[in-house]
Amino acid sequence: MTLRPVALAFCAGVAVGAHIFPGPSSSAKAADENAQDMAGIEKFRSQDIAATLSGDPKALTELWTDDGVRLQQGASPDIGKEAIRAVNERHVAAHPGFRVVSYVPEIKDVTIVDGWAFQWGYFTGAYVDAPGGVEKTIRGRTLAVLKRQPDGSWKCARGMWNTGVIEP
Repeated sequence: MTLRPVALAFCAGVAVGAHIFPGPSSSAKAADENAQDMAGIEKFRSQDIAATLSGDPKALTELWTDDGVRLQQGASPDIGKEAIRAVNERHVAAHPGFRVVSYVPEIKDVTIVDGWAFQWGYFTGAYVDAPGGVEKTIRGRTLAVLKRQPDGSWKCARGMWNTGVIEP
């Protein structure tokens, strides 16, 4: 009879100790998960670059979660994927000759926590307003909150940027 409480106490101590002092396998697992997350985020960035250069409103919309919020300089917030899609389509319709010539994001920091990634950085780009138009260059800052999707991919849940940046 006295053996049972001792065994229970021992098992509880082992469980608590394993939780407080994780072994090497748990740190290896965390490193592997972090590497998978970073690979997924890099894939998202590649998709972002391709969609931006293509100007395809559908591709640009697919970067966002269903409840995504996009904050653009000088505009009302776009709340929800459908609102983002509608604004993308209106932009293309209103500016038929607009074309992104280059887009180079420079992410300075990424923090990943429980399926969310927070990143900030700069971007440089060039565009033309009309066929044969003068190429204009822009520089801006960006802040994004990405969310891991059930399939392991990443999408933007909250995003904002501004242009006309003068760096420190």
